[in-house]
Amino acid sequence: MKTTANEHDILLLSRLQLFRNVNLQDTAIQDLLSLCQYRQLEAGQVVLSTQEENHYLYILIKGRLVIQLNTQDDIPLATVEPGECVGEMSIIDSRVPSAQVSASEATTVLIIEQDVLWRMVSISHEIARNLLYIMSERVRYSNLVIADSIEMQRKFQRFATTDALTGLHNRAWMDDVFDRELKRSERDQLPLALLMIDVDNFKNFNDVYGHLAGDQVLISVADALRSPLRPNDLVARFGGEEFAVLLPETILDNAKIIAQRLCDHVSHAETATLDGQSLPKVTISLGVAARQPGYSLDMMIAAADVAMYHAKRNGKNRVEIASAVPFDSPS
Repeated sequence: MKTTANEHDILLLSRLQLFRNVNLQDTAIQDLLSLCQYRQLEAGQVVLSTQEENHYLYILIKGRLVIQLNTQDDIPLATVEPGECVGEMSIIDSRVPSAQVSASEATTVLIIEQDVLWRMVSISHEIARNLLYIMSERVRYSNLVIADSIEMQRKFQRFATTDALTGLHNRAWMDDVFDRELKRSERDQLPLALLMIDVDNFKNFNDVYGHLAGDQVLISVADALRSPLRPNDLVARFGGEEFAVLLPETILDNAKIIAQRLCDHVSHAETATLDGQSLPKVTISLGVAARQPGYSLDMMIAAADVAMYHAKRNGKNRVEIASAVPFDSPS
């Protein structure tokens, strides 16, 4: 069903964003409105496609339009309510619409061909001002969408690089950042040390007190490891009850002092709690390895790991230094 726009109730048109404060009784405006059409849309009918150029402004009279990036999207980016319009941006930049717009239910739209729209703008300052307002709101909304998208990307990035339990960086982050720091150290001939850390008797602790208690212990240890470290030191959860700390520009003697400080800090830290009950104190064993010429990150980890097992074998709650050759398998 199509009828000419000048047959429609003037009061209804005056409520539309484009015609707000416009003298719709003006003869020139009336003549241009007579060139516009009302159209009834069925649910699912597309008015703007990302595959075709658009030459019309669509003003929603009744019903609802949805904006989607493509036809497969189940959730629309936005909805268009009565009084609002679509199509103005693709008319302005003469490009294919960036999103698809379709009716989500039986809908009535007023269609204004682009040449008619420009003639309206040329004879009415109010229509020109209203169109600018509509476009500015569209840009403002687009900016909000972009800001939300960037924030979501940041959140996903944090999730991808952060250990959910302890809040420390995870193994994926460690492999990337530690390796880059190692290469910088090698290039600039700077000292570098790596600490591998393991919570003592953790399996037995889990067996006796349960995994929820074990989680609380890991959180407590992670917190205790953070506080004594320097701003440029790097710490990550290696996996399970193991942690890793990289100490840039640190010689072996200083690394041993820092490792001992961490060992003492964990052993004297407040005990973890579960359901209001204090859990037994825990300790850690640490292995320290210094960068050697030609070392890869895996070689440094292997060296520090062997030293850490020596610390466990020698009584736990202590620090051991790796030998220059990292591949003595722990017995």
